[in-house]
Amino acid sequence: MENKKIQIYFFSALLLAVSVLLFFVLYPFVGVLALAAVLAFVLQPLYNRVLRIFKFESLASFIAIIVLAVFIILPLLFLGWQIFQEAQSMYFQVAGAKLPYLNELTALIENPIRNYIPNFSINLSLYTSNLFNWFVGNIGPIVSGTTQTIMNFLLAAISLFFFLKDGKKIRRMMVESSPLDDKYDNLIIEKLEATVNSVVRGALLIAAIQGLVAGIGFWIFGAPNPALWGTIAAITSLVPGIGTAIVIVPVIIYLFISGNIFMALGLSVWSALFIGPVDQLLRPFLYKKGVTTHPLFILFSVLGGLSFFGPIGLIFGPIILSLFLTLLDIYKCFYNPNKNIC
Repeated sequence: MENKKIQIYFFSALLLAVSVLLFFVLYPFVGVLALAAVLAFVLQPLYNRVLRIFKFESLASFIAIIVLAVFIILPLLFLGWQIFQEAQSMYFQVAGAKLPYLNELTALIENPIRNYIPNFSINLSLYTSNLFNWFVGNIGPIVSGTTQTIMNFLLAAISLFFFLKDGKKIRRMMVESSPLDDKYDNLIIEKLEATVNSVVRGALLIAAIQGLVAGIGFWIFGAPNPALWGTIAAITSLVPGIGTAIVIVPVIIYLFISGNIFMALGLSVWSALFIGPVDQLLRPFLYKKGVTTHPLFILFSVLGGLSFFGPIGLIFGPIILSLFLTLLDIYKCFYNPNKNIC
């Protein structure tokens, strides 16, 4: 009996030591593997449709990745490069004080407030410079085509191929290896898949569409750097109750200040007709199969993810939020096993 305990302790210590070593071995690739896993969740319906047609798992996985690359990755890379160029240009203009309308906009904000708070001041040039500096510093490495970036894309594609092809086997292996009851393991995976779909296909897709529509409007009505401001509008669309207005209103004010009154009116009409209704039109369809998450939590998870992980945090932040909500449901199951979710 004593010998058996010694064996158990030794095995546990050995398993822990090897697990720690494995963590450090895989740590440089955690982001790549996590991104591939998220994309596998999102692409699963497409993979299943292709598999029903061609019947070969490897071929179906390869076709799904090609579709992803052609219709999503390549356009995003081109957009990222355009954003990088515009942000770099804006950064140098702000740093060189070549954007006089910022002073006019600053005065427009400060003067009414100083009637109540005499010492109030806001440095829009500094904030704008920091914003564009962030874009240049974070988007630049992604679109620069460095060896590390290309390698990460290749590793993510390879991982995604096997996650799609062997997804059921990987899931079964995880369930069998977990010390939790199988019902809890399956519940975690099902809830995580539902919340990933809700956040990625719901909130983030709606934000992307609103940013795209806003960027098109900026381009049509002559606003400067439409790709950059459209991207910022996509991020601000996650702010509950205000959304894209955080970006659109200042752009309209800029067009008025610069004398383009008809362009400003046109952008106002465009925003009211095409940008605002996007959320109301798409939300019922994109959220109907997912788990709704309050927009405020999604907003902070996106901002926190961007701050902690960089650009990839745009996805990782909401995914971590989804995982937390899933585990919270499991926690409720432990203490209330009769609940419907269990």
